[in-house]
Amino acid sequence: MQRRKQFSRNLDTASAPPPTCPRLFWASFKLSAFTFGGGYVIVPLMERQFVEKYRWLEQGEIRNHIAIAQSAPGALAVNAALMAGYSLKGLAGAVSCLAGTVLPPFLIILCVYFLYAQFAANEWVRIALTGMGIGAIAVLIDAVIGLVIGIIREKNLFSGAVLVLAFTGMFAFGVPVWAVLLASIVAGVGWSLLRASKMKN
Repeated sequence: MQRRKQFSRNLDTASAPPPTCPRLFWASFKLSAFTFGGGYVIVPLMERQFVEKYRWLEQGEIRNHIAIAQSAPGALAVNAALMAGYSLKGLAGAVSCLAGTVLPPFLIILCVYFLYAQFAANEWVRIALTGMGIGAIAVLIDAVIGLVIGIIREKNLFSGAVLVLAFTGMFAFGVPVWAVLLASIVAGVGWSLLRASKMKN
């Protein structure tokens, strides 16, 4: 209820349609149907859909959803869609986004299962998949640049320090992803508690 009130208060409802369950389902369906490569490929597409096009969420909210979704078990796209739907329409919104996110890959995998034997050795199919892989890399780079620019614009030294240390740990020293995420969570909680104690004093 509070999130819906914030939506109506902050956004111009004349140009931003309210996030009904059918709209959430269709928005998630389109995202899932055209997201190839998995993982962070969905980040820029989700921002364009939920932030720029419909203006249902703010960019900071999307980044928070992505961060929590990455830390939780399961597919990033599914977790992020669940959080976005729940923040907008509660349980019904979460179910709508979940159904819209899961249905396209289910249908595609079902078709591939029946047609794989016929097209597995097809040269045109191989070329198309190679092109899709290259495109997915470009989208991933765009997502990373967008996230970094967002942190720079916030001028938050703590976020910048965590970003640099996490990247250095994984790239230079081969620290596992789970360890980086766990350390980032601990650092974030500690930083928040420190700021809260300073505000009280």
